[in-house]
Amino acid sequence: MSADKLTEAREAAESSLGFKIPDVVATSVLWYARRKCELAEQPESYLPLLYETELTDYYMRLEINQKGEKQREQRIREARNSAVPGTDI
Repeated sequence: MSADKLTEAREAAESSLGFKIPDVVATSVLWYARRKCELAEQPESYLPLLYETELTDYYMRLEINQKGEKQREQRIREARNSAVPGTDI
């Protein structure tokens, strides 16, 4: 696989996201995309497209998880505030 095509895929993801992706994240996601491509028995030519998609999906999942965690924390605060005095939540 041409490094140029993978670089272009990363740059496209960065452009879509609006920020630079750290090398450690890009490397980890590339490994994941290679493995996914291999398991799905896709040709190597599919890797740049998959890599770009997985990079943007990585950050989308982070945002979704962060929102879920904030909601969980809010529910805990609400439960503590509405608890019967003398009980431990």
